[in-house]
Amino acid sequence: MRNLHFDIRDLFSAIRLGWSGKKIWTGLCGLLVAYVLYTALVTVGYSMSGTSTGDLWGRYGLFPGAAPKAVGGIGALLHMLAMILAGVVFFITSSMMCKVTYQQLRGDDFYTSGEAWSFIKEHWGGVVFGPIACTALFALFVVAGIIIGWLAGVIPVVGELAFAVGFIPILFAALVAVFMVFAIVAALVMSPAIVGTVGEDALEVVIQSFSICWSQPWRAVVYLIWTAISVWLGATILSGLMTAAMNLVVWAAGMFMGGKLVAMLAVAQGYMPPIDFTFPALRAFPEMKTFWHVVGDAEASGALLWSGRILALMLILLTGVLFAYVQAAVASGTSLIYVILRYKKDDDNMLEWEDLDFDDFDFEEDVATDSEQSASSDSGGGGESKQEDGLEDNSSL
Repeated sequence: MRNLHFDIRDLFSAIRLGWSGKKIWTGLCGLLVAYVLYTALVTVGYSMSGTSTGDLWGRYGLFPGAAPKAVGGIGALLHMLAMILAGVVFFITSSMMCKVTYQQLRGDDFYTSGEAWSFIKEHWGGVVFGPIACTALFALFVVAGIIIGWLAGVIPVVGELAFAVGFIPILFAALVAVFMVFAIVAALVMSPAIVGTVGEDALEVVIQSFSICWSQPWRAVVYLIWTAISVWLGATILSGLMTAAMNLVVWAAGMFMGGKLVAMLAVAQGYMPPIDFTFPALRAFPEMKTFWHVVGDAEASGALLWSGRILALMLILLTGVLFAYVQAAVASGTSLIYVILRYKKDDDNMLEWEDLDFDDFDFEEDVATDSEQSASSDSGGGGESKQEDGLEDNSSL
C-alpha cells in the first residue's frame, strides 16, 4: 500500500502515475473506438445532408468535425449522437484508468487493463448515469419552477397571492437548484473516480457529488486546479521530449534521405489532426522550431506517397499516445483527489477497504480445511507411534 499524506502533496504524483503502459494502452483503445464511432456517425450525418464524401474529405480529411446546426434534421441527431457516444467511451476508459490507479495505490502493481475492463463492464452504469441523474434532478427543479409560475399566472387573484406567500420556499428551492449545478460539475469530473475506485452505482455518484460540494468545496477546487497544473506540466514535458526526439530523427535521417524525407513529411502533414503532439511544447515555447519547419513544396508519388501516408499514421499514433497520457494523468489525479476527500470528510481510508474482487474466495474455509488435515495427520502419526511402542514392549517380553 502506498503511503499518502492525504493532502495536496500527493497530487503531484499524478504526472508519474499517468505514465503507465496499461493506462496509455487503455486510452489508445478508447480513442480508437471513439474515433470509429464518431467518424462513422458524423460522415453519415453529412451524407444525409447532401455533402459528398469528396467534399467532406477535402474539408476535414481524416478528422471530420460535427456541426449539428449546419446539417440539420436527422443528420444533426447523428452528429449529437456521435458526440455523446464519444463522451461515453471517454468516461468508461477514464473509469478503467481510475481503477488501475486505485489498485496501484493499494500496492497491486500487477492489476491489468483486462481486469479493469472486466470490472467496468459490471459498473459502467454508474459512470454514465450518475451525471445524468444529477442533471435530471436539476431539470426537475426547473420544471417545478416553471409549473409554479404557470399556475401563478393562470389562476387569478389566488395565484399571485400564493406565489407571494410561498416566495421564501420557492427561493430556497431555487438555491438548491443552483447548488445542483455545482453538483453536476462535480459528477462530470469525479464520476470516473467514484465508480472506478470501488465500483459505486449512479445513486452513490449523486450522493458523493453533493457531499463533496457541500463539505469540501474549496479543497476540491484547489485540488482540481493543482491537478490541472500538474497534468499541463507533464504534458508539456512529454510533448517537448517527443518533439526533440522527432527533430533528432529528421536531422539524422535527413542527412542521407534529403528530399525524400521532406516529401514524406509533406504528405504526412496533410493527414494530421489540427492538434498534434507538438502542440503543448509550442504553446509553452512558441519560438521552438519543430520538424515541420523543413516541410516545403514537395511532390510525392508511388512508394514515396504511400510511405508518407504510413508516416502520417505513425505520427497520429504518437499524438494518440500524448492524448492518452493526458487522460491517464487526469484519471490518476482525480482518483487521488477522491481518496483524499473521502479521508478528509468521512475519516475513511479507502485504501484499507476489503477488495471486493476476492469475495468469491472463502479463505477461512480453506484455512479450516488445512488445519483439519494437519490435525488428522498428527493423530494418525500418534497412533502409529503408539503401535510401534507396543511392538517394542512385546519384543522385550
